[in-house]
Amino acid sequence: MATIIENNKLSPQPVTPLNKEGGSGAVAFTYVNDHKGDMHYIMITLNSFFTTIITQKLPYKATDFTPVANLALDPFFLWVNNDSPWKTAQDFVDAAKKDSLTVAGTGAKQEDEALFRRIEDTMKTKPFTYLSQTSGATVAAALAGHQGGVVATVNNPSEGLPLYQGSTKQLKPLCAFTPESPKTGVYSGLATCTSQGIAIDDYFIMRAIMAPPGLSQSQQQFWIDVFKKVYDSQEWKDFMDKNALQPDFKSGLEFRQFILKYQQIHQDIATKFKWI
Repeated sequence: MATIIENNKLSPQPVTPLNKEGGSGAVAFTYVNDHKGDMHYIMITLNSFFTTIITQKLPYKATDFTPVANLALDPFFLWVNNDSPWKTAQDFVDAAKKDSLTVAGTGAKQEDEALFRRIEDTMKTKPFTYLSQTSGATVAAALAGHQGGVVATVNNPSEGLPLYQGSTKQLKPLCAFTPESPKTGVYSGLATCTSQGIAIDDYFIMRAIMAPPGLSQSQQQFWIDVFKKVYDSQEWKDFMDKNALQPDFKSGLEFRQFILKYQQIHQDIATKFKWI
């Protein structure tokens, strides 16, 4: 994003990425929150923006920040090893009702585990044994190698792609947690999970921009305009295609409603599974 802004001269000042590691995003969120009213600080957020704030009981809410825009949605697929006997999501659910399956995802009490707990709750399976990994790549590797007995993941399309398209195919997606099947790309025609019995099609990872609390309407609009131009650029379209991201620009009231919905989804999961 910063490269697109620089190359297309979308900001009068440089936009410099600054990595603030720690606490599953808590360090970065707090850093931006501490710059209330200052439009010179913005952040890229994923769903940890909700899970971390809720589960760590941070002294602010996602809705306290100034929303700028969402630029894409990263869908979830249900992945299994290529040698798995399961052909559909229903096969997976049937097995999960008989035994407690071992699954993997990125981080504990984060988006991957949240989705598995929603499957557990929606489909009334036995509780999953969830193994936390450090990244999407290590999640895919754990499934490919059956590490720790892992039999399934809910990796994003881009995270599973190297082991799906590689010379030795090691992973396969059973279904997509999306309202419709992918229409283009290597996953074109992949069944939706809803069509195979798992009634969840409203959960994505957002690729969104948030700003500190207290920005004025004109300051907020400045950043909305910048990131709408990023979204419209050919570079961003190419990036979304390469990483199987779903184009989705939201700003203003529509984005606020999206944030409220996702905050409530994660609050409900955290409460039900006693994460707080």
